[in-house]
Amino acid sequence: MSLTRLFIVPTAIALTCGAIYVYTRIRKGPASTRLPPGPKKLPLIGNFFDMPTSFEWERYAAWAKEFNTDILHLDVGGQSIIVLDTYEACTELLDKRSKYYSTRPSFTMAVDLVGFDFNIGFIPYGDKWQVIPRHLHGGLHGTASQRFEPIELKATHTFLRAMLLHATEDDVEVELRHMAGIVILGMAYGLDIRKKDDTHVTAAENAQHVLCDVVIQGAYLVNSIPALKCVPEWMPGATFRRQAREWRAMNQDMAERPFREVKEGMPVGDVPLAPSFVSSALEKGVDDDIVRDAAATMYMAGTDTTVCALLNFTLAMLDHTELQARAQAELDALLPHGQLPGFVDEAQLPFVTAIVWESLRYTPVAPVGIPHAYSGEIPDNYNGYTIPKGSVIVYPDPGTFNAERFLTAEGKFNPDVRNPADIIFGFGRRACPGRNMAYASVWITIASVLRTFNIEKAKGPYGSVIEPTREYMSSLVLIPKHFKCRYVPRSEEAAATIRATEIQQYGC
Repeated sequence: MSLTRLFIVPTAIALTCGAIYVYTRIRKGPASTRLPPGPKKLPLIGNFFDMPTSFEWERYAAWAKEFNTDILHLDVGGQSIIVLDTYEACTELLDKRSKYYSTRPSFTMAVDLVGFDFNIGFIPYGDKWQVIPRHLHGGLHGTASQRFEPIELKATHTFLRAMLLHATEDDVEVELRHMAGIVILGMAYGLDIRKKDDTHVTAAENAQHVLCDVVIQGAYLVNSIPALKCVPEWMPGATFRRQAREWRAMNQDMAERPFREVKEGMPVGDVPLAPSFVSSALEKGVDDDIVRDAAATMYMAGTDTTVCALLNFTLAMLDHTELQARAQAELDALLPHGQLPGFVDEAQLPFVTAIVWESLRYTPVAPVGIPHAYSGEIPDNYNGYTIPKGSVIVYPDPGTFNAERFLTAEGKFNPDVRNPADIIFGFGRRACPGRNMAYASVWITIASVLRTFNIEKAKGPYGSVIEPTREYMSSLVLIPKHFKCRYVPRSEEAAATIRATEIQQYGC
């Protein structure tokens, strides 16, 4: 069966355009084959020297504009790359034709050597892949995920107290990572995370950093020449083999240890387990390997993604104090004194929700996703152009941060403007099964922060304003470089409301 690579790249999620970036190896076909326009190719190597290795989505968008087209064709040594620059193209191929666009190509470094075969993001479409998402969806769909709302509230309130009581201008990312660890480890395994340096949180972050390294296109020659995985570690140039062995051991421990803790802690008789995805699945008799792999995927995916989204929100608020004020006025009008927002309030807080949506749209968390693979036996066709075999998706929309784009003049949700959640969590059968949980965590954190804090720029020793760096590290996850900021309580009443959450949480 021939395969076509297809990456999901929600680059600035938005709006009106996207892009499918398709990898495929073209075999000689009929003369009528019509490939889309694109940059000039060199003999044999094609566009090899044109291909970007960082911030790829920006180059794809520039090419689409240069050639005045919504579909591009590139060639790298005989492997075809097609970029579709419309949201409609993404839904047409990945949603409507998902039967043929849901598998994965091989990842020699990441899967065969480093051991990310447990991660459902790398599992080819087939029996095992269909089983794991089914259990994830069963435990994380809209209604089922509501049972985890107390964990998300607990984590959010822990973050609020940290920012009030001891965090410095340098600590927002540290505190957000601790909050994300509380959420994902509580949901996946029922673990109660108290320390910022918890070994489980550190293990997930380390694994995510390795993942970002090994999936970078062109980073490891073994991905292009799989036979190199058999090279002995002692040979010159085989550093990647030794590094892979170390990373593999680390990944196995990351996936096994928390699962084993839950498994060994299962009570005898009718005593209930702490509610979690793992405990629920084990009680239902789901196979251990399936539960372990699904939980480990949640465990890894739930850290950087949530942190990035909330750091992007923080950066946006530093430049848009007027949006903070408008959202705070909406919260104050709805909630009585001393009360923090809850999940049930979302429908009555359209402007707060618009800020959440715009934070997700403006700077996407995962600008270059894991590639899909086209598994059809014959080349596909879209709008008269041939898609030989393989595809990737990008959403370039550099625009400005404008939360009002989602609202009508009356301040209601505008049904004609697409919710970015329709894009950022993926398409078709590969859409993120934990999207409801992830969105809920981001929403309740942003609403609670706006209720209690003003987000301000940091100040130097003599009161001068320190402008935050607005630079990003190009990776599988687009994370802002370190920046300083201040979370200032809006009032003494707001500070007292935050302090009261500790009594509500721990009863002391």
